[in-house]
Amino acid sequence: MLDAVNAERAKAGLSALCTNQKLANAAARHSKDMAEHNFMDHIGSDGSTLSERITDAGYSWTMVAENIAAGQEDVASVMESWMNSAGHRANILGADYTMFGTSYVFSAQSKYRHYWTQDFASGDTEGCDNGSSSTSQSTEQTQQEQSENQQETQSSNDINGTTTQNYTSPST
Repeated sequence: MLDAVNAERAKAGLSALCTNQKLANAAARHSKDMAEHNFMDHIGSDGSTLSERITDAGYSWTMVAENIAAGQEDVASVMESWMNSAGHRANILGADYTMFGTSYVFSAQSKYRHYWTQDFASGDTEGCDNGSSSTSQSTEQTQQEQSENQQETQSSNDINGTTTQNYTSPST
């Protein structure tokens, strides 16, 4: 997934994102929640928001955004959906974001079966995993048979089974 995101950023003349495990953990938490509770929304089943999940994961952020999707079976399909949506494309091509975490969860007995989360962020005190860009991603697969004081700046829905949401820290 990071390779696909960075390929789109390179086409736009933007610098590559690097992975951050805290962001990957927040993304995994949300993808797993959506799959286990059979929904697709930026608000978690426990009422958590994007900014709360990122903060709970220990990431000190100045700017965060999230793309979620459900139903697309592979990276190429979900990236095509996101790149064909202005809000999602804006997150992927956000020049102010420096770090990335992603998660995919499959649940055969849920409505959409495939759940995707991308978390984008920048933070003054956060670093990249291994100090550089990486192609790793957080991926969880769960099959039942196998096993704010933040300011909301954008939220939109589109017909592709995807949504996007962004937050910025309030000015201090």
